[in-house]
Order: sequence, then structure tokens, then C-alpha cells
Amino acid sequence: MTVLFTQSWDTVPGKFDEYSEFATHEYNPTLEKLGMKLLGGYYVAVGQGPRIIAVATVKEQGYLRKILATEEYRVISAKLMQLVREYSSRLWVSTGRLVEEPYSIHTGAWKFNQYYNVVPGKEKEHYQFVKEECIPGMKELKVPITGAWRLVIGNGPTTLGECTARKIVDIANAIDTSEFRRLVRKIKKDYAMDFSSRILAPTGRIEVPEIMKEMMKGF
Repeated sequence: MTVLFTQSWDTVPGKFDEYSEFATHEYNPTLEKLGMKLLGGYYVAVGQGPRIIAVATVKEQGYLRKILATEEYRVISAKLMQLVREYSSRLWVSTGRLVEEPYSIHTGAWKFNQYYNVVPGKEKEHYQFVKEECIPGMKELKVPITGAWRLVIGNGPTTLGECTARKIVDIANAIDTSEFRRLVRKIKKDYAMDFSSRILAPTGRIEVPEIMKEMMKGF
């Protein structure tokens, strides 16, 4: 089962250039070396912060605990904390209903994420609604649902619906429709509490090195 480790933060004012150099040449390579597979770096274009989100996948929860307990992670994390503020982390597991294994980098993709808690006692009806209406509806709007996640460690709503688009205009066009408004009204009315959404833009800090690595294979 896919496990996601997400980290969020804002950079300390006046330290963005130093942070950018550190993230690209020290922090990200160290996480890869320790066994985390980096999937994407994003900034929040629309919605509540913190503004920067880093996403990685690990084999299982136990494997992540081993990584976080290493001296190397402690040292690199301490360096990060000197450059960022409002740090938080969350561990998500796939519901097993949407994510294809292995979960891979969505190169250059924009994300439209919806966060909420399912109304107690409505779990089965919520699943049917997502399966029968949300998944085909968002696919028709050209912003398909590509992930369904459950929060197991961290604060905040416990359900994440992840949609993927190639451009922000695709998301804008989708949410400016009567069909999207109908879906959101229904889920808020019948199945969801504490609902919020965010549009995430790719930073390219993780995706570009991955593309270059693939291009250089065979040289």
C-alpha cells in the first residue's frame, strides 16, 4: 500500500535563495539517499498555507520511522528548520481505491486537492457518491481524481481527494461549471465536514532533476 509523507512550510523572510540552494543540493538528495522517493514539490497557488509542500513516498510506515530516527535525517532536518517556519508533516495512506502502484511523479502537474472529514456513519454512502458521481464527473471535467488518501499521522482533516491537471486553466474551467458546484454542494451537505480545497502549482525542483536523470540514461 502506498504511503505518502508530506511536509509543509514557509521560508524565513530574506532566506529564500539560501533555502532554494539548500533544498535542491542538500535536503532533497539526502531524503532520496535515506530511502524516500520524492514525488513532487509544490507551492500553494490558491488556498491556505503554509505555501510550500514537499511530497515523498515510502515503502511502509515502519520504514519511515526508521528513516526519521537516523542521525543523518536529524542533522539535515535541523538545517531545514533554520531556513523555514510554520513547519508541519503528515503521513497519508492510500485508501486502495484509486492509486495505481507504484505511485509515481506527475511531471509538471498542477493539483487540485480537497480536504475534509467524512460525516460519522456516512462512510458507505460517501464511498458510493465518490465512486458513482465524483470520479466520472471530475474526469468529464478534465480534472480527474488521481488519489484518495486517509490521514494516519498529523493534524487536520482525515480525507484527501487529489485531482490532477496539466494547467491551472484546466482547474479554473472545471470549478467554474454547474456540475462541479453541484458535486461540491452535495458532498458538503451530505457527507463532509471541515471542507477546504487548495490549488497546488509544481515548483519543478523535484520534477526537473528527475526528467534530466531519465534523459541521461544510456549516455
